[in-house]
Amino acid sequence: MSDRPQACGAILLVEDEPFVAIMAQQILEEDGFRVRHAANGADAISVARDPGVTIRAAIVDFGLPDMNGDEVVRALRHLHPALPVLVASGYGLTELQSVFGEGRSICFVSKPYDGACLKDGLADLGIMAVQD
Repeated sequence: MSDRPQACGAILLVEDEPFVAIMAQQILEEDGFRVRHAANGADAISVARDPGVTIRAAIVDFGLPDMNGDEVVRALRHLHPALPVLVASGYGLTELQSVFGEGRSICFVSKPYDGACLKDGLADLGIMAVQD
């Protein structure tokens, strides 16, 4: 358990594939991030609505079982308009940019990804790990 202040917030990891979620959470936590996992879009929105949770950024899988990643991002941004988002997908960058547009604190990472890709994507959004 970390002694980091709650105000630093957590990374909201929205991923339905258990292996990918476990791997991503482990990589992020090893780099000093706190992580809240949601297995689908509805869970992600529920976490984002919780007034006791501060979210620094979200990593959203584009292909979720209950809604598309763009729907999840819209809902999260409705609740937190300036939320930085990293979208993970097997689709090409051009296709994702046509769905999401550019800018507005959004970046993309191709799946399958590794720890370096996740950390680089978050860094591109200006999100760095809080060091103890």
